[in-house]
Amino acid sequence: MSKTKILVVEDESIVAMDIKQRAEGLGYEVIGITPSGEEALEIIREDPPDLILMDIVLKGKIDGIEAAQRIHDNYDIPVLYLTAYSDEETLKRAKITEPFGYIIKPFEDRELHGSVEIAIYKHEMDRKLKASEKWLSTTLESMGDAMIATDKEGVIIFMNPVAQEVTGWDLEEAIGKSLTDVLKIINENTGIPLEDPVTKVLKENEVIEIKDSNLLITKNGTRVPIDDSSAPIKDENGNVLGVTLVFRDITERKKAEKEKEQLLKDKARGELSNFVLSALPVFASNIPPQVRNSMAKSFSDRFEKNMKTDFINQLDTCLETVADTSENIFRCYISWLKDFFFNLGIESEFIDENDIKLFKFHNCPWVDDAETSPMFCMICRVIVLRSFTWTHLNGNVAQIHCLEDRDNICSFQFVINYNE
Repeated sequence: MSKTKILVVEDESIVAMDIKQRAEGLGYEVIGITPSGEEALEIIREDPPDLILMDIVLKGKIDGIEAAQRIHDNYDIPVLYLTAYSDEETLKRAKITEPFGYIIKPFEDRELHGSVEIAIYKHEMDRKLKASEKWLSTTLESMGDAMIATDKEGVIIFMNPVAQEVTGWDLEEAIGKSLTDVLKIINENTGIPLEDPVTKVLKENEVIEIKDSNLLITKNGTRVPIDDSSAPIKDENGNVLGVTLVFRDITERKKAEKEKEQLLKDKARGELSNFVLSALPVFASNIPPQVRNSMAKSFSDRFEKNMKTDFINQLDTCLETVADTSENIFRCYISWLKDFFFNLGIESEFIDENDIKLFKFHNCPWVDDAETSPMFCMICRVIVLRSFTWTHLNGNVAQIHCLEDRDNICSFQFVINYNE
């Protein structure tokens, strides 16, 4: 291991030589002795030492404190003051330069050794801390999401560039302000302001994710849809130091969701026309059972011809990231079935409790016609029963409630044997 290089800045030559000899006797390398701050700065520029022993009172235009200040401002080198003066005013001036310690003259070898070792260690720890802080700062600055950090009083202490862009607040303006002055969030549907995130996190002492639709009111009054979460900042003992808030502008996602919703509505109208409206002329009157069954068979065949290939493709896509098991096939099938009925304007729910698997409709566009035109109910029944056969699962499905029977409920029960 290389020796620690020390520069001695001392204007009394005898004292300086004594310090040099003591330091070298302790195993350090003294790279130079200089009596002035100006010369010390020149030496540092040419050959930076690991540590500087700096006398406070020096010859020349600048004293040791001013020389140390310049070193502090321009170089990452620890300074240890050597002084015979311990008065309050001198120490007050010296503190501003953030030295790594003081050695009061005269001193013993053990004092010199201890002070140098502590200064070197402290400087190394400070260097690692600064590197860690720089890494953390760079990481936070580079985050794709907006982030704001506050102390436990809710005062903003950090704000990354994305947060500045989303909120419209510059960092200089936001630092020191209360979070509630900068981050104003309301419920999108009610317009009611949300509870202060800092207060909520401190009260619950856990990560808070806000899933409801929220709007951020920016500095200029623009309303921006966001997703956000808040979490406590804790020290190693679990004490809460503050709160971090992470949020993102979801304007584009909202726009895409609306477009998707419109596409689904358009798709629903198309499918409704393809599979239902073509049969409407015969729905207006009561149809004999044998004719109704024939119509249902015709619709079932037509449904399979038009939809089975699409189902198989979507099933393959669904199984790309999961194991090809009976459970996963059935899960993918139910997901497809829910989407299909949603496209027809029917909201549904799948319930799996105590081995009872129920697929229930929450609404029916044809509820007013179900009694007089039972073909509507039969078409839904055909869709479920026929599509289930495409899964090739070992089991069966039966309709246990039907609007046609005045149950005011429509639901299907699946019985699946996963073991075969």
